[in-house]
Amino acid sequence: MTYFDTLPNTRRKNDSMAANINAMVLDIRKESIKQSLSDWDTIGHRQEYVATIDDVMYYDDSKAENVNATWFTMESLIRPVVWIAGGNDSNTDYRDLKDSVRHVKAMVCIGKDNTRLKEAFSKSIGEIYEAKSIEEAVNIASLLAEKDDIVLFSPASRSLNRRENFEKRGNRFVESVKALEHEHHQ
Repeated sequence: MTYFDTLPNTRRKNDSMAANINAMVLDIRKESIKQSLSDWDTIGHRQEYVATIDDVMYYDDSKAENVNATWFTMESLIRPVVWIAGGNDSNTDYRDLKDSVRHVKAMVCIGKDNTRLKEAFSKSIGEIYEAKSIEEAVNIASLLAEKDDIVLFSPASRSLNRRENFEKRGNRFVESVKALEHEHHQ
């Protein structure tokens, strides 16, 4: 049974359909199109599958440093989600996300001041927690998630630390998930 719309491939699917239409208009052979699409790699830290632990899937979407990018990911979900979000709020307007969090059952906020983030979703997300680090957020999310859920790191805002870009944050998330996975296999 499918519980989500192939999260890591949603954007790729849309891009490949557009590329395929253009190639057909240009009369490019189907075999050439097929080969090109099979060689196409996904973008790191964008809806990237990390691991499955206790029947919970973990995804890194740390490239989603704005509301629009997180909206795109949320719209592709049909499984229950524990959402890890936050960072440098900088007056982010979260209103565009309100309708797309329908599958989010809990949120773990990271960052220094999560007041606006918590206020934006306090009526639509049942449980909201705060964590001091990505590592702590992963641990909290793992306790909240149940079988067939998704833990999604999609911050919807930039990092608090100007020296830490989405790749470094994503790597910290992946390392935290891998450490959790290691703990569960011992």
